Amino acid sequence: MRRDRFGHHTGVPIERSWQAGTSPELLLAAQLQAALDQAGCAGARATLVLSDDWFRLGIVTPPLTPVAGWIFQTSAGTRSRKPCLSAALPVHVHSALQDILARNRLRGVQLMPHCLAAWTRWQGELDRDDWFGTVHDGRLMLISRANGKMIALMQQSLTEDDMRMPDRLDRPVRTASDRSGWPLPPRIVLCGEVPQPWTVASPGRLVCIPLREKNLPAGSLAVALAQAGIAA
Repeated sequence: MRRDRFGHHTGVPIERSWQAGTSPELLLAAQLQAALDQAGCAGARATLVLSDDWFRLGIVTPPLTPVAGWIFQTSAGTRSRKPCLSAALPVHVHSALQDILARNRLRGVQLMPHCLAAWTRWQGELDRDDWFGTVHDGRLMLISRANGKMIALMQQSLTEDDMRMPDRLDRPVRTASDRSGWPLPPRIVLCGEVPQPWTVASPGRLVCIPLREKNLPAGSLAVALAQAGIAA
């Protein structure tokens, strides 16, 4: 997806289908190059948002200890010592993508997982004890928080039945609260494909608040990732 110098979305989102048969990182790089060729955006500023599946995610307390074979990024500033969201991308995947980005002379490139892009975009909308998460491609990613600090991260697969069950979100949240000893959150704030039944208020149920961007085109899961990058 492209936007002009005023930040407005321009043109039609470019999508390319995934073809099996080669190593995932090489295929990802090839698809990225094909999309950049089609977009004609050499020399532009860019944010590349990848599905969380490419990363190892967790909540860590800085400073981080380097691990061979992995490139780390976090949601925290360089001097922060608070628990933060950490995302580790394999070096060979990072290198393959950086080669493509450099070849196309893209400027100010940010390469991040969906969850980090979403956190960057929406953290200012959260109260201190809100839990935050994303729903994307049949996966729930949820960060528990208390007193403005991150506690833990959980990820769960969702079935079609899960998406239709009003109380499906309550169960993992109550379990996590019981295990950690932290109180239940006043609100669970989610972005992405938030199931409508989860957001219906009911006595005894936890409050789920959906976050949605305005003035961005609707589309597929791939477009949803691109939207996260534009918003962040």
